[in-house]
Amino acid sequence: MVYRPDYFSPHSLEQQWDLIEEYPFGLMALSVNGRPAAVQVPFVLDRHAWPYGKLRGHLSRGNPIAQELANNVEVVVVFTGPSAYVSPDNYASEPHFPTWAYAGVHVTGRPRLLDDVRTTRQLDDLIEDQEARLAPKEPWKLPRRASALFDEYLQLIQGFEIPIMRVDGVFKLGQNKNKEDMRSQARAYRARGTENMDRLADYIEKYNNLEPEPEPEPEPGLPASAPAAAAVPVPRPPKSGPAS
Repeated sequence: MVYRPDYFSPHSLEQQWDLIEEYPFGLMALSVNGRPAAVQVPFVLDRHAWPYGKLRGHLSRGNPIAQELANNVEVVVVFTGPSAYVSPDNYASEPHFPTWAYAGVHVTGRPRLLDDVRTTRQLDDLIEDQEARLAPKEPWKLPRRASALFDEYLQLIQGFEIPIMRVDGVFKLGQNKNKEDMRSQARAYRARGTENMDRLADYIEKYNNLEPEPEPEPEPGLPASAPAAAAVPVPRPPKSGPAS
């Protein structure tokens, strides 16, 4: 069960799938021997499995949770997108109270164990997805020929899939505020200069249909493309090859 006022509802299932694929490291929670348990797992999402898609992952066979997955248990997997504290100083209007901006998706389903062939396919898909994010690096791939090291590794893990029975997204991105307040929030996050804050600003602008911020006007007396001062080149040490 997820508490979510209607104005914080995602616009579509596709938006929730997008968040899962962008932030695939989910927290899976369930009950083991009558006690709450959780584990963090990198997932692969299959969008076209009926009705809401399917997640695939793997765990160490030594993890008691992996053994519990064979018992038709219900699990919840939480995917957390960008988030941050909202200061009252970051609003355009007054008064306001501090809060938190975030986007997340809760997925519910009953896992099924995978055999070695489908577990290998899950590993292939997960590695392919993550290696693509490291471009232009040449992607690393699982060896296609027999490997004693891989065979040993495969016996240490248990693959599983979760047909999704329910999806509950919460996109709390200032929808209960006016557009100037939302723009002011996005501007304040970008000013922090981090990738996570830039992404949160992107979410606020995208999911609230805000126009992009205009480029700043050039200083008086300077052409639009002219720098304020001449740049002094700084010598750089020669590259010694890729970092280890």
